[in-house]
Amino acid sequence: MVYSQTMAILESIEGAFSSSTSTSFSSDHFEETSGDVCIEVVVRIHLNGDLLTSLVASPMQYRELGAGFVISEGLAHRIDDVRVEGNDIHVFARQSAQSGTFITESSGGASTGILEPKIASAITIDAKGIFTVISGIVSTLWEKTGGAHCSVLFYKNDLIAKSSDVGRHNTVDKVIGWAALNDADLSSCVLGCTGRQPAGMIKKAVNAGIPIVISKAATTREGIALADRSGLTLICRVKEDRFRIYTHPQHVQGADALNRINI
Repeated sequence: MVYSQTMAILESIEGAFSSSTSTSFSSDHFEETSGDVCIEVVVRIHLNGDLLTSLVASPMQYRELGAGFVISEGLAHRIDDVRVEGNDIHVFARQSAQSGTFITESSGGASTGILEPKIASAITIDAKGIFTVISGIVSTLWEKTGGAHCSVLFYKNDLIAKSSDVGRHNTVDKVIGWAALNDADLSSCVLGCTGRQPAGMIKKAVNAGIPIVISKAATTREGIALADRSGLTLICRVKEDRFRIYTHPQHVQGADALNRINI
């Protein structure tokens, strides 16, 4: 699998890292070195004037993070406005559900537990397209620091959104938020991720109406089960010349029901 350098630099990471010194061991000796590390901050997301939750995140793309969190947690279908004041993100939208009690998912993020109805989409992807999506998750912030995740959105084979963050759940929120703020049709998009896909991550894609999720990492039993009953095509463990389709293989050109991995 060949990674595209164009995709690797298609993101702004200003303010997301700083330099740090360390004592390094290499080739049988110690030396003092310097390198870049990620910056993490606590941000607060408010919806229509009420505090929703606090998240640990990279200090960039706050508008996208706030908008995407509200959409991916099933609290609204459209965003009216997002205003940022320091580390406070104020989202304004017509709520479709109340937030209730938040839980902490295995992804590390807060979750409402709200789940939208089953996804209905006719889009398909081929093997080449799957590898192209994974090529898109090459992250400049990760290459600098080794400490960041990345998510991408593809629409009709084109990369339209890309976000890095210290939290894999935040990267999904950010690309969803970009789509919401730019009126992109998420029902025709493919989501690519660096991170593991437990049920909490799958729920975000389902609430946003994204029909296909691709990750280079693994999933969980609960993630597979949620994707299956929600109509979402889940493709994980993408590497070199192989991948695994866990649910709804009919959306992958050339695959059939016999390719499905039982849980």
